Parts: sequence; C-alpha cells; structure tokens
Amino acid sequence: MSSPDIPRRSLFLGGMTLAAGGAAASTASGATPTVLIEQTFLKAEPGRRADLARYIEANWFVLDRQGVARGIFTSFALYEDIDANADWDLMVAVGYPQPQGYDDPATQAVFKALKAAHVDVPIDGRSLAALGRIVRHHRLRLMVGG
Repeated sequence: MSSPDIPRRSLFLGGMTLAAGGAAASTASGATPTVLIEQTFLKAEPGRRADLARYIEANWFVLDRQGVARGIFTSFALYEDIDANADWDLMVAVGYPQPQGYDDPATQAVFKALKAAHVDVPIDGRSLAALGRIVRHHRLRLMVGG
C-alpha cells in the first residue's frame, strides 16, 4: 500500500461478509470463529468514494484474502455509510480468530510478509492518499454469539 504503514485494523469486500456490528461466533461447518473485529473508517475525497472502494478491493482485500487463507483473519467486508452527513464514507471490517487482533505478534509477522510482497495498484493513477483518508478505528470484542 502506498499509504503510511496502516495497521491491520484496516481491510474490504471479496466474498467474505461480516455484520457491521457483530461477528460470527462460530459456524456449523467448523470454520474458525471470529472473536474480534477491527473496523477502519475512511472518508473519500470529494467525488472519489467509488474509486476509494475500488482501491480497497484491489489492494487491501488482495492481502485480506491471503490473510484468510493463512488463518490470521476470519473475514473481511466493506460497508458504505448512506448518511450524506456522516464524517465517514466507507468502513472496512476485519475479523480475527485471536483476541489480540492485529496486535498478535504472529498475525503481524504473517501480514508484514504478505504486505512486503504486494505491489500497490493505483486507481486511475491515484494512490490511497489521493482517494481518501482514514478517520478512525474501532475494535469490537465478541461477548455473546451463536
């Protein structure tokens, strides 16, 4: 990614879904349960919301798919705020199988290796910094699930 080192409280859509405020505590198929969700809220530059979403999919979600395959993430998703007056436009949610989320040293090591091998894909010649910015992060811990 061309942005400053973005912590893995960041990520996008690619076939994995996650409820904006909840998590899949467990699944009947035996998939690894999500115990922590890290959310990254982004604000697009004017007129660049769709481009920012494309950037996330072409860059962050490429890494996230690999992270799911390697077992450091359980899911990832992109949400759009439909409130025109909100201070954010897009929210990326990433599920983790360990309670430390990205702070887990093993997760960091795997993700840093994946990121080092990734070549940034600009959207219409624009990097993340030209498309939008991160406005905040939230961490959600699963308390009760079913």
